Amino acid sequence: MKTLSLVIITFCVLSAGCARQRTVQRTETIMGTQVTITVVAPTAGEAEAAVEAGMAELRRLDAMMSLYKDDSEITMVNRVAGRGSVKVSPEMIEVVDAAAEVSKLSDGAFDVTVGPLVVLWQMKLKGGDLPTAAEISRVLPLVNYRNVVIDRKASTIFLRRSGMIMDLGGCAKGYGADRVAAIFRGRGITNAVIAVAGDIWVLGNREDGKPWRIGVQHPRDKDRTLAVLELRDRYISTSGDYERFVIRDKKRLHHIIDPRTGAPSEGASSVTLVGDRGALVDPLTTALFILGQERGTAIAEKLGVDAIFVDSGGTVRTTRGMAAAMRD
Repeated sequence: MKTLSLVIITFCVLSAGCARQRTVQRTETIMGTQVTITVVAPTAGEAEAAVEAGMAELRRLDAMMSLYKDDSEITMVNRVAGRGSVKVSPEMIEVVDAAAEVSKLSDGAFDVTVGPLVVLWQMKLKGGDLPTAAEISRVLPLVNYRNVVIDRKASTIFLRRSGMIMDLGGCAKGYGADRVAAIFRGRGITNAVIAVAGDIWVLGNREDGKPWRIGVQHPRDKDRTLAVLELRDRYISTSGDYERFVIRDKKRLHHIIDPRTGAPSEGASSVTLVGDRGALVDPLTTALFILGQERGTAIAEKLGVDAIFVDSGGTVRTTRGMAAAMRD
């Protein structure tokens, strides 16, 4: 799951522009995290209706993609892993396709089948222990995105090995934000912010006509802002090691597991990406966090995604395009 590391900085300057628009904001818990939707529209009624439509879409997707719902489509896919395929919704095909794309780009640094490792670490930490090397070795063969078989024509997903667990926690939020943004555009809403934890779609402008300002939290000082980005029609996502972690033997063990080693990744404190497609950028943020600054920067620049990397020693590195968007 992404850490909540982005702060939406909003305010309205009293002007003629403000008099013509109304801003409505609402927060709910969906997809196991805090969702805040802000909509600017000509009337409060239009803004409120758009917010409800956005929340309803996220609830619908959560019912489909949550590991914690017994009747979700992903639960059904995992339940029959190694034994049969499951017919799923087109949305499931789309999000798993996007996850596979990032897995290939990152040579498996992001893997939608990381579920067995996540479960192992959660169980061991809950009991006050750490997984042994032998326990990790037994689970690792179950983690391989290449063993996810997608039949687009039949709209089915099949996991080749029994015991595999597909986990969409690293990509469903970005996909969900994409869907809400599309719904808003279809309703004529061009100014809004869709924040699903650390994944945020920024549409258009604030009520005063100026760009939305998004603050990126410093990974080692919760009261300090690493950067403030002025954004229009962009998607921003952050992964970090500072919201969910434990310290054992002076070592920080966070929740972002490297699917290749079976252990929490090392070397990065946070990665922030800015792009134009949540379904891609959301999992890519996790992948580049795991890959680190050097390889991550190369991939981000190749894809035209702006990035801020902070390594475990506090060194900050950005892609060329990010420097123009940063404000002290």
